[in-house]
Amino acid sequence: MPKIDSVPKLVAASSAAPGPDMALHEVLDRLGPSIFAGLLDTDGVLRYANQAALRAIGSTPEEVLGRHFDTTPWWQACELSKRRLQQALASALRGEVSRFDVRVASSSGATLAMDFSLLPLYGADGRVVWLIPSARDVSEREEAQHQLLLTRHAVEQANDALLEVGPDGAFRNANAAACRLLGLEREQLLRLRVPDIDTGVDETHWPRRWHEMWERGSLRFETNIRHHDGHEIPVDVSVSLVTSADETIAHLCVDDLRERRAAEQRIRKLQQFDELTGLPNRHLLIERLDATLQTSTETAVLVLDIDRFKRINDGLGHKIGDAVLREVAQRIAATVHSVVLIARRSGDEFVIVMSASSVTALNAAQALLETISRPMTIEGHELQLTCRIGIAMAPADGDRPDTLLRSANAALRHAKLLGLNQVSVFAGAPHDDDPERLALETALRQALRDEQFELHYEPQVDLVHGRIVGVEALLRWQHPTLGRIAPDRFIPIAEETGLIVPIGDWVLRRAVEQAASWQRAGLPPLRMAVNLSPRQLLQPDLAHRVERLLAATGLDPRLFGVEVTESMMIANIDQAVQHLSALRALGVEVSLDDFGTGYSSLGYLRRLPVDVIKIARSLVPDVAAPAEDLSITRAIITMAHQLQMTVLAEGVESEGQAALLAANRCDRIQGYWFSAALPGAAVEAMLRDGRKIDPALLAGHSPQRTVLLVDDEERIRAQDQLLQSERLASIQQLAAGVAHEINNPIGYVFSNLGTLETYLERLFEMLDAYERAEPALADGAIAAGLAALRARFELDYLKQDIPMLIGESKEGLSRVHSIVQDLKDFSRVDTQQEWVLASLHQGMKSTLNIFTNEIEYCADVRREYGTLPDIPQEAST
Repeated sequence: MPKIDSVPKLVAASSAAPGPDMALHEVLDRLGPSIFAGLLDTDGVLRYANQAALRAIGSTPEEVLGRHFDTTPWWQACELSKRRLQQALASALRGEVSRFDVRVASSSGATLAMDFSLLPLYGADGRVVWLIPSARDVSEREEAQHQLLLTRHAVEQANDALLEVGPDGAFRNANAAACRLLGLEREQLLRLRVPDIDTGVDETHWPRRWHEMWERGSLRFETNIRHHDGHEIPVDVSVSLVTSADETIAHLCVDDLRERRAAEQRIRKLQQFDELTGLPNRHLLIERLDATLQTSTETAVLVLDIDRFKRINDGLGHKIGDAVLREVAQRIAATVHSVVLIARRSGDEFVIVMSASSVTALNAAQALLETISRPMTIEGHELQLTCRIGIAMAPADGDRPDTLLRSANAALRHAKLLGLNQVSVFAGAPHDDDPERLALETALRQALRDEQFELHYEPQVDLVHGRIVGVEALLRWQHPTLGRIAPDRFIPIAEETGLIVPIGDWVLRRAVEQAASWQRAGLPPLRMAVNLSPRQLLQPDLAHRVERLLAATGLDPRLFGVEVTESMMIANIDQAVQHLSALRALGVEVSLDDFGTGYSSLGYLRRLPVDVIKIARSLVPDVAAPAEDLSITRAIITMAHQLQMTVLAEGVESEGQAALLAANRCDRIQGYWFSAALPGAAVEAMLRDGRKIDPALLAGHSPQRTVLLVDDEERIRAQDQLLQSERLASIQQLAAGVAHEINNPIGYVFSNLGTLETYLERLFEMLDAYERAEPALADGAIAAGLAALRARFELDYLKQDIPMLIGESKEGLSRVHSIVQDLKDFSRVDTQQEWVLASLHQGMKSTLNIFTNEIEYCADVRREYGTLPDIPQEAST
């Protein structure tokens, strides 16, 4: 018996849901009220019956489907008809078509005369896989034949073509329907003989045909007849011989088969072609791809998937979505040349089969990306699509249709990881060929059942007070024989197999229970953060499930949080925003994990209901990192704070990193430096001990009063002597000073006015350029800040050629340089204008604060050493 998935999914028309799979059912139901049709498997079990057949016996699908066809009500009226059916079923399995007249019972109790046929359908391997029974009510035709014997008038009024033929093959009589069928007048027709119109009989064959009819008394066969204009018409001919006293006459009933043949052709087409686009469907794709692989030396398979097509269907409706699919199909056909096949495999996925090299296939894929991305207008809507394409080559990536398509699917998945409008060529063995992976997949299915999973918790520490304020729940798998298995090894398998859903539910439940246990124990409050998988995030009842779980355990929602990544939301951002907003409404904290490695932008962040930005490990700077690395981190922190978000840096592995992040106003950290992820009991002990960061690291040690002198004149020596006389250590070499300040923060930086003016001039030039390029910079706080900055350094006392202080932090003069460099970097980010404006404003404010502090320090030094002039009051406001 064939597998159900080897043919289109067929169910009774009355119970099927509307959709593409209904096309065959609708065709069968529209064949006419007098045409019965269905589908049998090779065991003779009825799998589908159209509405006309069901109405005739007054039955529902449930009463007849799944029964052997010869036991259904249709066949209970006539034992002879049932026996002929059983013989036909046996013949059909041998590939033979059966056709005969039967008597069928109806719900009214009447017996219908039916023209019954049984047609075998073949699979790709040439075996019979399905049987299609069809029957047409021919009661009227039989009545017409009977009336033909009684009255010529009844013959003339019959709908079927009726003719009388003598032993010589000449037509003796014909009704109006016969004349219409042949396009002849009665007088014309009666001058012809059977060989003149029957394409299957010539002058030499007619005597043999007549003899056969005479011996049998009746005969039925299919043939083609010639219309008056030359075209051929397929017909079914029923012959009955009537012998009178003086001669024998053959009475012919000719049935036009054109509608039936057209219906059969539509059925075959629906089985092999996509009704929407007219392209081959999945079944024909497999059949033709198999044939191509047997004859072609090099075959390329391209699987094309339209990006975010669901948004078109949901937003504009399925009518627009269908039109988009037809347009995409046309563009593919117009773009790719020398193709073996273009098929629509499912939904928004197309497959292109080419007899071509990998280079040709890649060029074709690039051309398709460009073609599909061109704007299209559908019923007044201008749309611009992108797609992703996976490529596999035969025989390198597979020599069978299923293997090759699986390789192309793997390449498509990789293309989706790369972003929108991408192409990926398969470059690796399929997962099914990886024995270790198969073993892990099997073991993973047992892990949940056997309680092999456990959670560890990595502390998250506040950089203001130094205490633990949260933990991140991390999944661990301890296999009884394989030992500890890394998450990056088994999580992708769980995602692909769908096991991530029950595993994610287990993690969610266990983490909430642990947090509630700590809450009941009276431990210091801390927030439990759980990573959501992409499938969990898109579950429609996610918020309700979390709400029920929190209520059942009694956990305060403010002590629970979820973490998501940017990449898992970009494919369906609207649904992700909806679900995260529902969680936030409960009081649950939402964190955006691995920020800076995906689609980071201010405009994107403003759409997301996010409370915490987690800076990716790769963006956490070290003390020895280049200044530009610190600038990026500082910019992210500034941007997040502008959006009223908390910033957490993960992967902090040294005290230097922690101190650097604290100095740059990062709110929280987590990582091995403070603690690795630990079992729940160890975290509880840490909380009870009150472990926290050394306050000295956060507040900073009292620096030695060290001054860095920056000058290129001999006068620096005199300045050095002056400072040393006041018991202040000094460093005269800039390079040595920078190296020194890593371990010994510099309290003050001295410079002459020329050095300071150099930095100010660069800053002013850049801001002037911004004002010219972006009029928006001339508004509000930015304009006011620029004016105040310029006013301060146009004071008379700054024009004197005397030493002055320009810094007090451990970075010294480099702070001013870093700010200027940051602003120059931002000037290059033309795609993130909002970020540029916000960061520039923040940079201006920071710069003003630095210079304000510097002027105030000048006043302090003047009062202490008497070496600087008085500063006007307005300069230190």
